[in-house]
Amino acid sequence: MPELAAVLAPIGTPLTASELSGGTFSSVQAVGLEDGRTVVVKTSVPDSEEHGALLGYERDLARVERDMLAMLGDADAVPAPLLLMEDFSRSRVEVDVIVSELLPGTPWDRAEGMAPAAEATAGLEIGAIFSHLHQHTGRRFGYPAANFALGGATWPAAFGAIVHSHLADAERWHVDVRAAEIRAVLARGQHALAAVTTPSLVHNDLWPGNVLLDPASGHVLGVVDWERALYGDPLLDFVGMAAFSAGSLASDHVEGYLAHGGTLPLDPNAGLATGLTAAADHRIALYRLSLLTVMLIEVIPRGFHGDWLADHLALTASTRDEVLEYALATFPAA
Repeated sequence: MPELAAVLAPIGTPLTASELSGGTFSSVQAVGLEDGRTVVVKTSVPDSEEHGALLGYERDLARVERDMLAMLGDADAVPAPLLLMEDFSRSRVEVDVIVSELLPGTPWDRAEGMAPAAEATAGLEIGAIFSHLHQHTGRRFGYPAANFALGGATWPAAFGAIVHSHLADAERWHVDVRAAEIRAVLARGQHALAAVTTPSLVHNDLWPGNVLLDPASGHVLGVVDWERALYGDPLLDFVGMAAFSAGSLASDHVEGYLAHGGTLPLDPNAGLATGLTAAADHRIALYRLSLLTVMLIEVIPRGFHGDWLADHLALTASTRDEVLEYALATFPAA
């Protein structure tokens, strides 16, 4: 508590602190202040050879989240928490610290027994949030902050750098991710990636655990964990909402997105449930492979353990295999 008190001195005196579960990277605490407020304190993983547990894209993520929260501010259309303070001096603690408001709501993945109508409402509202978020654009593609190297002037360059970074992590941590085949489909997907010409802001980690809602109505009250945000293809966010899917995008997300001004590469003749063009379908496959590759690797440096892990890895690998086989069978020759 003394270190916490020193960090929080500019905004208040902490009285209580409790861990907020659900994340797999940063340490997150709910801290009760003397003035009655409760704030969220997030501290980064030390970025050093001594700790050595960072994946290639996980550099300076606290600064990314700080920048995203500062930019989004109090915009109602994208319910991100308000940024209250930051401390990147490392003069009091050896890590970066950001402090934000505590948003109300229950994480969607823990909202048991939701009625179908409430589930549908949540899906539609997430689509609407995507449409507003993706209106923010950048000057280049890829990750901001210290991960500027994982980017480029074009989406094929940026996404290629990101995937190759994941494959380097797989080699470092001795994880078999079918790297040669992923490189092959990445090469064959360059034309599809080149169709993305606007660097749109994507949350890039918007799975149900990062959505706070009212379980009774399904209304979305908050979106958290912005540290993995990047500028790229809006389709990335649709993929992130269903990590273990190998099929079409969720129809309620698509419906909410289109109803609030979002545009998607639709082709009524494509034969897909969502009517996406073949190029968009191929990009979705690549994004799924990228996400699933990270999910297979991160269990090692994060030190995940427990009875759930074997089933988690099996499901991740089987979904990866299904998506990869689809890509190998349907992507055009390089």
